[in-house]
Amino acid sequence: MFPEKQATRDADHQVRNGHRVPAIRQFLNVIGCALAIPLYYLTTAHSRYPVTLDIIITIAFTELNRYVIEGCRMAFFGQHQHQRDGRDTPDEIDEKAAIYSESQPEPPRLECLAAVVGWREDPSLYARALESYKSSSACVFLLAGIDGDDAEDQDMARVFKKIYPEQSAVIQIPEPFGEVAERVRANVIAQNRHHDHPVDDQEADAITMKYCIELAKGILVEHNLRIGAPGGVRHLCLKQRHMHKKGIMFTAYVFSLVIADILGVEFLWSSDSDTIVFPDSLERTINTIAADPGAGGASSGLVVHNSQETTITKLASAVYWGELYLTRSTPACTGTSDCQSGPSTAFRLAALPEILIPWYLQKALGKRMIVNEDRHLTTNLLLRGWKVMFASDVLTATDTPTTMARWLKQQVRWARATHIESLLHPRVYATSHPLLFYGMAKREFGPAIGAIAIIWYFFTSQQLVVFSMSDLLLRVVIGSCYNIVRNPDRLTGEGLLWVVPSILFYYIPLPAVHLWSMMTMGADGWGTSMRASGERARRESLKKAWFETGFFVVWMGILSGVLAKILGLYFGIVWHERMAAIIVSSLLGSFGAWSITIGAS
Repeated sequence: MFPEKQATRDADHQVRNGHRVPAIRQFLNVIGCALAIPLYYLTTAHSRYPVTLDIIITIAFTELNRYVIEGCRMAFFGQHQHQRDGRDTPDEIDEKAAIYSESQPEPPRLECLAAVVGWREDPSLYARALESYKSSSACVFLLAGIDGDDAEDQDMARVFKKIYPEQSAVIQIPEPFGEVAERVRANVIAQNRHHDHPVDDQEADAITMKYCIELAKGILVEHNLRIGAPGGVRHLCLKQRHMHKKGIMFTAYVFSLVIADILGVEFLWSSDSDTIVFPDSLERTINTIAADPGAGGASSGLVVHNSQETTITKLASAVYWGELYLTRSTPACTGTSDCQSGPSTAFRLAALPEILIPWYLQKALGKRMIVNEDRHLTTNLLLRGWKVMFASDVLTATDTPTTMARWLKQQVRWARATHIESLLHPRVYATSHPLLFYGMAKREFGPAIGAIAIIWYFFTSQQLVVFSMSDLLLRVVIGSCYNIVRNPDRLTGEGLLWVVPSILFYYIPLPAVHLWSMMTMGADGWGTSMRASGERARRESLKKAWFETGFFVVWMGILSGVLAKILGLYFGIVWHERMAAIIVSSLLGSFGAWSITIGAS
């Protein structure tokens, strides 16, 4: 059931697992990072139009990324064509050339295993998500992971069996593999210390990973699924005791390694239970890395499939269209995309065995981390010299929060993960192109400076940063025009009406989200509840609500006060009247923010 693979493939995996970025390259990367600091300073502090200049630079990098990923696809199809032409005339190849050809690694196969994980998902949405994989020709095996085995979790298993009634199976995992890995690794380290052997983390990780893989093989053999055989299982659902998303991802990835080895598949597509793929989402994301053995991962662009549900989803959809498409492209043109988005990620399976254990057991600020799973996977790839691509011209549809409170919680959770990976793993900048550091500096320092400047002005009336309305307006016009022409997500006329409001919707809370998430990096709550009716009905405590969105209430009070102060100075209102206007405006702003977040939850 578990045939041996070609020696060339095993050798390739060993080479890649042993690969590290050369010291001279790391030195040059550090020099490049040092040069990025004055470059960023010159494009901001010494420019009359810093925001406009920034969007022009971002557009240039976005276009370069489009050029790079198209080149990757051309390389893949060229390689495939060369192999096919070589097979057309075997009689013309002499014996020596034939032997040489047979000794070369197999070309990349555009087939993948898809792993879809979730917990207490809305049944109708989960059904749509699973159904969408039927249209993908690249998906040869579907692995669904359910993080929960209580009565409330059976809906997802029933949906899975309904969508895939044939060649499918549901397996109950006796113990989450994350817990198994943690226990085995601790035992390995304890034994080494008991025998006074030096503790080698990489060796402990390798032993733990091998144990988990053998355990997964045993479970598959026990259930006699006949994977890879005619009529065998092609759709498998794994259930385990509820932990968290990272826990079910780890279990699913271990099983994916085993199943992919049986099928001879080289790529894994990873997604969430609320994500809907298009017919070409998997194939066109994977073919950006298929021809390059040094490319370990890629992700696609995202659109919102529930954009018409509420006003918040319409605004969020326009944010995805206008902002995320551009901002994610900046470092990606050098193969250093710093976030493989959870809903739409592809991996070269050869890259996973070495990184899964350190990824799952990550600690930051003295705590185990469970909410930054996608970013930390990306960081682990970059630290080991793998390229990470962003297929910006490929789309996958994801779900977005329907209320302001849930949207803010999601943004804070994402921002915390960004801070942790950007600030607490400085070694990644030595192993990656300096453009990764440049993108980090712009993302981390820009909103923080803006937040501090606004708060400073509110309390002192002193300007730390000069904002130019013409600069901001020009930035909006240039960014919107570019997106209309080049964005693969073609907005309708109605959708375009939400573009300008979405800019305010995104950028007004951004400095506060950035500052609050930085101050609370160690918080490990998921923030938003799952979409199953039982989870949505649960109300959170007032204390928790204030912790998660109270910063927005305070921030809107400050912004409203700043606006009143500016208008008071402009119209020359006397001091005591201006102070009264500031107080009233701040109270109204805070009340409005409270009513759409804490008050509405």
